[in-house]
This record gives sequence, C-alpha cells and structure tokens, in this order.
Amino acid sequence: MPKAGNYEYPFYDLDHVIEKLRKIYEVTRVDQVERSVVAEALGMSERGGGFANLISSMEKYGFIQTGGGNVAITDLGKIVLFGDPAEIEQAKTTSTTSIDLFREIFQQYGSDVSVEQIKAFLRQKALVDIAQAQKIAPKVVAIYKKVAKYIISAEKPSVIPTLSLEGIGRREIMPTEVSKVQPLKIQYGDVYIQIPPNDLEAINLAKDALEFMAQKIRKEEKKTKTE
Repeated sequence: MPKAGNYEYPFYDLDHVIEKLRKIYEVTRVDQVERSVVAEALGMSERGGGFANLISSMEKYGFIQTGGGNVAITDLGKIVLFGDPAEIEQAKTTSTTSIDLFREIFQQYGSDVSVEQIKAFLRQKALVDIAQAQKIAPKVVAIYKKVAKYIISAEKPSVIPTLSLEGIGRREIMPTEVSKVQPLKIQYGDVYIQIPPNDLEAINLAKDALEFMAQKIRKEEKKTKTE
C-alpha cells in the first residue's frame, strides 16, 4: 500500500479497481474465493507486486476483505457490481470519500490540483520530507485527478443550502438528492458523517456517538470552570 507520510492511499484508481473486481466475479461467480484463484482469474502472478497492489487497492476502497488466504467481496463491493446506477454512483462516492488523503486534498484544493499544491500539502499535513514529497507528489496527483469527480458528488449540496454558524464554523447537510437510495451526509469542519437511508439502527448509533462527544465536552468545560 503506497504511503504519503501519515496517509495511506490505493495504488490504482477507482474505475480500474472496479473493472478488475467485475472480472473476478465474472470468472468465479462467487463472492468469496481463494487468493490464488483470484490471481488466476486476472491472469496475474499471485506473488507479483502488481497483484499485491491491486488487492490492497480493492481493500482500501472497501470492496473486498482478505484473510486466511481468501478474498471476499464486501457489501459495498456487491453494490458496485450489482446495484442500480444511483446505488453504484453512491458506492463510488462512499469508497473514495472514505480515503483520508483524497478527502482532505479535496477539502483544501477542490478537484483541480497541481503538483506544487500537492507537494505543499504533503509537506504541511502529511509531514513528508522535501525529497519524498518531490518523488510522490506526481503519483498522488495522477490518481487523485481520476477519483476527484466522485468526491465532488459527495461534497456538493444540491437540496439543502449551506448553513453558516457565525463564530463556530460551517455545517453542511448534503443529501445529493432526496431519494430512498441516497444517504444523509453531514459535514461539520473536518467531521464527516454518512448515514444509510431508512436505517434506524445507524441513526441511533450516530446519535449515541454524538451525545457521548457532547457529554465529554460538557465535563471538560465544567472542570475548567471549577479550576
């Protein structure tokens, strides 16, 4: 798995990975298969660096899980393969946005970035030294430009406008469309929350997590006041 300082990112872009995932399923017709069989299905060497990079990329995007010498297609991977167009698009957004490096580059620069901007990002946020930043910045730019279109659909509000909270920050509520297949997306500063549609368990978990954070902040504020 390639690394950029304290960030990990996939070696291959999203569309290439999905193409290979589809080929694996078309050849095997099962959602869990031995790693060696996956390599054979793709016409690759199981011990080769290209195969290792491909498997790690699939796992980084969240399309497979590995272990015990097996490769299993995840629920997200199945949506990418078998979902309707809206579900597939949302799965692409979910997988790409889950990668910290891509998401944070987009938050800072948007979809159109230069090698110099990525060098600066790597130096300032990824804590990469000058020589390493010079070496890996072009690689990061190349793959980022191929996946940025999916991050845009995650960040761009189209139904509910952005609400600015003066003196506190910015909160964005970003459902791309009001539909049964689109999840609720909430961004507040660097915090990004995505909740599946019509899933009460997920909503309750999110509420519990937020309440826990709020209680912790209240305790810290109360402690500060009493000191």
